[in-house]
Amino acid sequence: MNQKKTKLLLVIFLIPILVYFWPVQMYGDTGYIMLLGNSMYPTIESGTFVITKPEQNYLLGDVIAFVNEDNLNVVHRIVEITEEGYITKGDNNRKNDPVVVTTENVIGRTIFIIPYMGFTSLFLQTPIGMSIFVIWALVMFSKRKPEKNKVKVKESFLIFKLAFVSIISNYVLTQSALAINHNASKIMTIPFEGYFDPSIANTLSFVLYTIGIFLLYFLMKGIKLKKKSDEKPMKLIFTLGAIMIFAINLIGTINIIPFFMNLINEQSEIIPIF
Repeated sequence: MNQKKTKLLLVIFLIPILVYFWPVQMYGDTGYIMLLGNSMYPTIESGTFVITKPEQNYLLGDVIAFVNEDNLNVVHRIVEITEEGYITKGDNNRKNDPVVVTTENVIGRTIFIIPYMGFTSLFLQTPIGMSIFVIWALVMFSKRKPEKNKVKVKESFLIFKLAFVSIISNYVLTQSALAINHNASKIMTIPFEGYFDPSIANTLSFVLYTIGIFLLYFLMKGIKLKKKSDEKPMKLIFTLGAIMIFAINLIGTINIIPFFMNLINEQSEIIPIF
């Protein structure tokens, strides 16, 4: 009973936090940016994870995130407010930014930073980092807990877990690429892109893929428990469905990685992560 109360209190506590930090790409208002470069040093060091929230008014001295003339996200400080908008400058830069930032181009004010977390996220976007993450996920998912009642035959659901990991990876990387450069969608294959904005289309496909893989998982589990006569053919169908979802998202992830590698080589100033 105490455990149920604890879980209930935890859920009640976490829901407002989750709502407050809900990302822009999923119809929230919180922006997540990975900062690379020393333009804001020593206030914000390179590799810092920056969280922003939009406000009605921005004040002199606020550190804001905005979209610049090259359609890239930038995190700089407001040094002057004019009728046209905001004049910004990096704390480590000698000159002000050349273009006045209009209210429409402001993403939000910096409310929270996590130093060096950006480098970890950036590393996970490289082939080596992604490989290490996948191996770690495989080890964690495949680890079996000891059971009191031993079962002689135990079905493996590894492909479903792999598919779910690939769905999350593909979604995060695609959203990151679109946040950096909206035109990056031209080198991607995003379902429903012909009907919606690429970011919305990617979110919609993420939701559908997630629902699909969980549906296949529970159908597979239900067949195992009920031990139906047509068990083997149905298992094969559900497994093939999971393999197809895994393959589609894995290919999507692999296709996006060169975009980030080129970005790293060009030493861009920042990379938004969600």
